[in-house]
Amino acid sequence: MIQQKLLNRQAAGNPIKVGWVGAGRMITGAICQTALMKGMRNAVICDIRPDTAFRAYEINGFSRRDIVVTDHASAANDAIRAGKPVVTQDSHVLPELELDCVVEGTGVPEVGAEVAFRCIQGGKNVIMLNVEADVVIGPILHRMAERAGVVYSVSSGDEPGLITELVDRWGGLGFEIVAVGKTPASLAKLDFYATPDTVAADAKALNVNPHFLVTFRDTTKTAIEMSCIANATGLTPDVRGMHGPVAGIKDMARIFRLKAEGGILNRRGVVDYARPLLLPDGAVDFVRSVTPGVFVVIRATHPQIQQDLDYWNVERTGDSFTFYTPYHLVTNEIPLSIVWAVEDHEPTVVPRHGLLAECLGAAKADLPAGTVLDGGGGYTVYAVNDLACVAKREHCVPFGLLDKARLRQDVKRDQVLTHDMVELKTDTMLYHLRKIQDEVIPPTELKGR
Repeated sequence: MIQQKLLNRQAAGNPIKVGWVGAGRMITGAICQTALMKGMRNAVICDIRPDTAFRAYEINGFSRRDIVVTDHASAANDAIRAGKPVVTQDSHVLPELELDCVVEGTGVPEVGAEVAFRCIQGGKNVIMLNVEADVVIGPILHRMAERAGVVYSVSSGDEPGLITELVDRWGGLGFEIVAVGKTPASLAKLDFYATPDTVAADAKALNVNPHFLVTFRDTTKTAIEMSCIANATGLTPDVRGMHGPVAGIKDMARIFRLKAEGGILNRRGVVDYARPLLLPDGAVDFVRSVTPGVFVVIRATHPQIQQDLDYWNVERTGDSFTFYTPYHLVTNEIPLSIVWAVEDHEPTVVPRHGLLAECLGAAKADLPAGTVLDGGGGYTVYAVNDLACVAKREHCVPFGLLDKARLRQDVKRDQVLTHDMVELKTDTMLYHLRKIQDEVIPPTELKGR
């Protein structure tokens, strides 16, 4: 029991000491959740903007004078031992600190690569909210963590964690997994060519960064998260970019079936997504849709099992049944992954299947040679996913490596970018770790496409 383990730590005066990287909205929420928990302590917050770190502590009862601000390991460790909260701007100091776990939540692939690599080498458990980095270099970080005797894991609460739990539950019970996915509200306005300018009004209304909203609107975030799930579960995209039908709760089992059965799939065992149903006024129908949650469609052929599931009113078409969670609680459930890593030495989501799925970059417009690409949430590229072995065969560039890459030639809108088309930045930790990964962990080969 998580609660009892934490109570034991509290009684022993040995709370789990957590370091946080990035104090944006999601991490701040997780810090607040952790502050409520016995046996855990928000020991260090690292952010290049100290004011955001101060606020995360202050809304949990600390005054500015309580906080130790330092970029030096010795001073930070003195503060940690004294039970004082620490703020630092330098993530390089984290591996030297007396922490049980570090949570990386910037969403910036290069920062995630730097923090995860250095903290693993420093003997720290690492929880990644930064799925953008995981889909590029997760397999090599996982291997490094195993050799260092620590845990590397993507976090609970977000869609990868919830979907992996659904696969573990229903697959563990012996059911065949037909399809898993998410239904984001943002994809009610799906636009592969969205830019910060086209979403500016919606971003203002939602009080979010326009670049952040773009990653959801153009399917980049979905492609990244479903690739992460593929690498963790062994399920794969059915087609490049997945299908993404409009589907509500009652539609899942009917739509996510084989084509021969009246559905859209070429095969079973896939990752995908669904767009939510809409009300007459154009608003998202949160009652009839899984939004903002996740789903799994399973196959049950045993007559008695079918009767049992019918008795419990599980949505069904033929021998396919739908289970779902109608929400995902990113900020609230991150601490669960911390406890599992520290207390049980168990990851929540980890690429056990190596690099099975790859995120690729497609052009948002006709782009001339010399264009410097701006990565996720920008004006130039959006992400699609595919089998990693297909991506390798076609020399496609991993999406996370495209930020600040320069085009060597003109490209057409929707064209997937290959290595011969771009000049990559090669002086980054992300690039170097990916190069090592390509040498020691080749993409998993699958028959088919």
